Amino acid sequence: MNILLVDDDVVDRATVKRSLNKGHSYYQITETDSAEEALHRLKCHYYDVVLLDYQLPQMNGVELVVKFKNESTKTNTAIVMISSSNSEELILECLNAGAQDFLLKEDISPGQLSRTLIQAQRRFELESKLYESYRQVKEMAELDTLTGLANRYRFDESLRSAIRSNQRENGYVTLFIFDLDHFKNINDSFGHDIGDKLLQSVAERVSTIVRDSEVFARLGGDEFALIFTNFGHINQIMQISQRILDSFKRPFNVGGQEIHCNCSIGIALHPLNGQDAEELKKFADIAMYRAKNSGRNTAYLFEDNMQVEFYRKYQIEVELRKAIENQDFCLYFQPIVDIEEHQVVGFESLIRWPCAVTCQRPDEFISVAEDSRLIFPLGQWIIDNAIKGFVDIRQKFPKIRYITINISAYQLKSADLVEQIAVACKKYEVAPSDLVVEVTETALLSNDEDTKNVLNMLDMLGCSIALDDFGTGYSSISHLLNYPIHTVKLDKSLIDGCEKFQKHRAIISGLCAMLKSIDIKVVAEGIETQAQLDICMNSDVDFVQGYYFAKPEPLEFL
Repeated sequence: MNILLVDDDVVDRATVKRSLNKGHSYYQITETDSAEEALHRLKCHYYDVVLLDYQLPQMNGVELVVKFKNESTKTNTAIVMISSSNSEELILECLNAGAQDFLLKEDISPGQLSRTLIQAQRRFELESKLYESYRQVKEMAELDTLTGLANRYRFDESLRSAIRSNQRENGYVTLFIFDLDHFKNINDSFGHDIGDKLLQSVAERVSTIVRDSEVFARLGGDEFALIFTNFGHINQIMQISQRILDSFKRPFNVGGQEIHCNCSIGIALHPLNGQDAEELKKFADIAMYRAKNSGRNTAYLFEDNMQVEFYRKYQIEVELRKAIENQDFCLYFQPIVDIEEHQVVGFESLIRWPCAVTCQRPDEFISVAEDSRLIFPLGQWIIDNAIKGFVDIRQKFPKIRYITINISAYQLKSADLVEQIAVACKKYEVAPSDLVVEVTETALLSNDEDTKNVLNMLDMLGCSIALDDFGTGYSSISHLLNYPIHTVKLDKSLIDGCEKFQKHRAIISGLCAMLKSIDIKVVAEGIETQAQLDICMNSDVDFVQGYYFAKPEPLEFL
């Protein structure tokens, strides 16, 4: 019997080996004192049994068992957990995690250890047979016997599960339901055998083009369904529906017969169209019948009040693609004033899209750009033109110290951002220290390592980092500690209420005192009145910007 002994205590390992060597059976024993080495050996070598100490330094035995079962495709190793504790809760935890037996260290003896190994192996064999039987029965119960696709039962379970997960993740579950146009005529003309073979051919052909589908099912008759959970944009949904429709353009060769047929597709999304599986199926069915009533061989997305917004985003995305290609944007610049020196020291660059048809609001079209990943080419355009604009601004305002550029959370995850800024600085002969990169607190919420690395690289390059929208509800002191933040910009919502509410004034004053104590500069946004400016001055704010000084203007009007 080939045994892997995992225990970081040399004395305990020696005790186990002595007991094994005194037994009547032959044991080949491999020792290790760490969980990581144990996992490596289990991946590379075969062992009949693992004798595993619960209390290991890097991870406990239960964690090791769970990790092994999740990562390994091998299912022929029995596990015996060993511990000094006889806690019933611990024993149950080990068995529930997947161990076949549990042995107290104080009970280790040649006879007891030998019996435990035999029992663990036998129990593992029985568990494996039981699981294989369950798997086979489950597969038979969940597969359509004609096409080999998921059947209606598995489809219903999968859809409900996808919706439950989506309620936690706030994404989209996309349901496609389609059936064959005039399938009854095919059955009547060629017979049901040919009809069944056609359904099999449809399943095979569509399967090759919807590999991203979570579930592809035959619901019965000539009705099929697809569930997707990885689509975030309407263009992806419409692209896959068009691919399905295009796959029917080629005739199906079925039993020597060349059969032409099309399909009609109905699409519904959770949570936009329905809150549960039944609603989603109903709305996808309605959309499918609408497709049939509109001439068949087409796809329809269910429309309700919420769907208007979805189509709006799609239209904005279509316009954005053309605008990026044609560079139909411009930058406006808003001055940033040193509150003590009473002079302009910097400008914030702000993108504008004046010729947009559907939407000219930056907050809306930037959001669409982020969702569709168009933010990358758009962001590169902004960086290049902001730095170029800074050169021209400096000719008009020689005392200007810096330009600020707003950066999306998506851009912060890519190291290309640092290179783009460095290349643009070199191109226009601007020092990176003349740039302030503005990021929002929402970009830092995930505490993503890529984001942290990019910010550190920007800091090393010489750029300053400004934390925008501070005080909007996402504020976290950890952001100030974990990231190279040089400046904090107080959100306009704080400024708006400072004239009327003492609490607002107290918060502004307190934030400034805290930030100054850790050597972080403070900018107040949205200054519109002299009273707001006075409050900022009394609160020791460093810089201010807002309509009180100037609205954002294109370069030629500065």
